[in-house]
Order: sequence, then C-alpha cells, then structure tokens
Amino acid sequence: MIKLNNIKNILIISDTHQNSYDKLHNEIKEQISITDLVIHCGDITSENVINGIKKNAKQNIIVHGNSDPKEIRDSLPGKEILQINEIVFGVIHPYWGGAPPIDYELILNQFQEIKPQYILFGHTHDPQIELYKGVTFINPGQGYSEFVIPASYCMIKMDKNHLSIEITKILN
Repeated sequence: MIKLNNIKNILIISDTHQNSYDKLHNEIKEQISITDLVIHCGDITSENVINGIKKNAKQNIIVHGNSDPKEIRDSLPGKEILQINEIVFGVIHPYWGGAPPIDYELILNQFQEIKPQYILFGHTHDPQIELYKGVTFINPGQGYSEFVIPASYCMIKMDKNHLSIEITKILN
C-alpha cells in the first residue's frame, strides 16, 4: 500500500487514449500541473503521455488498462491501493468487467486484501459517482472529447479525512 500525506487535491483521469501528452485537453494539462496528486485509471496508450504526466505532476499514480500496449502493461501495475491520511483508495481499470452496466461486485473482489473506502476506475468512459456496499465508486469518464461526448475529469478536495468530489465535463 502506498501511504501519502499532505494531499489537499487529487485529479483523477482515465481513458485518455492519446499518443502524445501535447494532445491532452489544455484544461486537463493545467489541472495536472496544479494538483497535489494525479491518478490515471488506465488506457493511457502512450509512453509520451505517461512521461508528460510524470514530468508535470507533483505526484502521480498510474495503472494500465486494456488498450495500453504490452510495454505499458508490463511497466505499470494493474491496480494500486493507497492511503491518504486515514482514507484508503483503490485504483483499477476493470476491463474484464465488460460493457456497462458496471458489476461493482467484480471490482470489489479485486480488493479482497484491503477494502478501500473509495475505488477509482476507468474503462467505461462514463463519468459517475456511486455508493455500493459502503464503497464509493468513482469513474472520471474519458479524458478526450469525441463526437458529442465531452472530455471529463474528477477532482477530489481533501480536508483531513473529509472529501468533496466533483466531476467536471469539459464542454469546449
């Protein structure tokens, strides 16, 4: 388990599917540079994006997804567990869960050793915050705009052990 302190805000992104950090939405890149911790929930698809996040973020946690090439899947974990203050987060890209609706039970089964209070996940591209069996599941949506689907991200603001969670859709 990764233990972190002094984190006041967390940017959660997923499913960026870009071949270059420069192609990430400007608002997402701005958030990467100003937040205390950036969490990417998989489907980065490019070492250039990973390197851009690592270079510009104060701290980062990145897991791989099903669309990531083999070299990325081999270099990144499939899930992470982290603790900030007294709050435990799980991070995963549950591609084996198939298309929506999400089977939260399948995701919970991946965290049997330590049950997180919050599970941050990607894959479906659908932004959502949902409580299931006492665990808050957060999907930030997709990190790029496509047709009528806007890019989105999630921001968690922390004050000791109190959280506020907000998903932002980027409409431009």
